[in-house]
Amino acid sequence: MNHRTRAFAAAVVAAVLALAAPSTALGDELPTDGPTITITITNDTDAPMVLAGKCNPYGRWIDEPAAVVSARASETVTAVGSDRRGFGVQVSYTMPGEASVVLMANDFGTGPANPDGTRVAGANRHGYSVEPNVDTGYPFMTMNVVVARP
Repeated sequence: MNHRTRAFAAAVVAAVLALAAPSTALGDELPTDGPTITITITNDTDAPMVLAGKCNPYGRWIDEPAAVVSARASETVTAVGSDRRGFGVQVSYTMPGEASVVLMANDFGTGPANPDGTRVAGANRHGYSVEPNVDTGYPFMTMNVVVARP
């Protein structure tokens, strides 16, 4: 094999390994020493969602919530808990017309993982709907949430 062929083969192998490695959006691997919550947020409206707050008092964010989830776009957030028994997170976004979308995920080993507390609040709460769907539960919870117009 000549030098160019070896260099090309090495580059192809490196690219395949990089694509095959499991990772989060920031390139960090998900920890396995504690429970995790991964939420995929889909903004199926014509307006941007603006981050109003995030709360993870019993763990840390691996992929923090984005400052803005653009209209017709998706965002994935991931958190890990420091207590092996489980934890919960909350992420809030404001919407036009004095509406607030509150996303909650609870991942405890004592019961089913759930989105209890997920809601639309505020004066314009009837202008938006939120549909949470838990795919997998404790210890590695995954949840999809769609924010839409009713």
